[in-house]
Parts: sequence; structure tokens; C-alpha cells
Amino acid sequence: MRKILLLVAFQTVALAVILAVSGALEGGLSFVHTLLVPPLVTFMLIVAQPELPGSRPLRVLSAYAVTGILGIGLSVLPLPGTVLGVVAGAITLFLFYALGVFHAPAFAVPFAAIMAGYVFSDAPAAFGVLMIYTVLVIGLAIATNRMLGYHSYPAKWW
Repeated sequence: MRKILLLVAFQTVALAVILAVSGALEGGLSFVHTLLVPPLVTFMLIVAQPELPGSRPLRVLSAYAVTGILGIGLSVLPLPGTVLGVVAGAITLFLFYALGVFHAPAFAVPFAAIMAGYVFSDAPAAFGVLMIYTVLVIGLAIATNRMLGYHSYPAKWW
């Protein structure tokens, strides 16, 4: 029971940090919070199952880089959301498997980006925010695992 309470306490503190960073990044960027959900799920996955190959830090970072570029890039195209969603899903799955960076929560990034409907001038900032979230959740997951005594995470970086 003590370990569960510690786990919940550490995860709650990490969640507060993530949300505080999101609030600080918001500024005049209305799209910041749209990209927050997939990294939040990543944080929970890494803490809950740090031994999974998809939880390795460099694979997570690579998966988000791929989906960020793809999703945010596609979101600026003037096509119907359904078409963009199908194209994004197919390309994302292909790239995940081809590059060996399959990380399920990152699969949601293109769909979040398409729903947000970025304009071209917002795309670089949106990608930067996504990568900040990703690095932040990886760092917090490493810290949480260490505080809980899981010193083996990450056992491998790739």
C-alpha cells in the first residue's frame, strides 16, 4: 500500500509540473494544450511499464519527432480532416514499423494536430512545444522511476 501511495504521489507531482509547463508555454499559442494529451499518456506508460521496448527514451523521442513532423505538416494542408486522418494513420504506422520506433501514445499526435488545424506559421512552434513536452515527460518518468527504486530504467536508451 505504501508503494502505491508513493507512486500516486510522484505521478501527481509530475502531472502538476507538466501542466504548469503547459500553462507557461501557452502564451499566445492557443494550440499548446491540444498536443498535451499524448505525452501525458506516454508518462503514465513509461512509469507503469518501463521495461517495454516502446518505453525506451530515444524511441519515444523519435516516435514523437516523426509524428510531430508528419501530423503538424499534414494539418496545414487544405484537405478534409477525414482524408488527412487516413493518410496520417497509414504513413505513421509505416514509419513506426520501418524505423523501429513504435510508441502507441505518439500515434495520436497527427490526429490531435489535424483537429487543431494549424496554419503554416504556427507549425514550427507547435513542433517545438510537442518536443518540449516529450523531453519533459521522459525526464519526469526517469525521475519517478528512480524515486520509486526502479534504477534499471532506462535499461536501454534505444
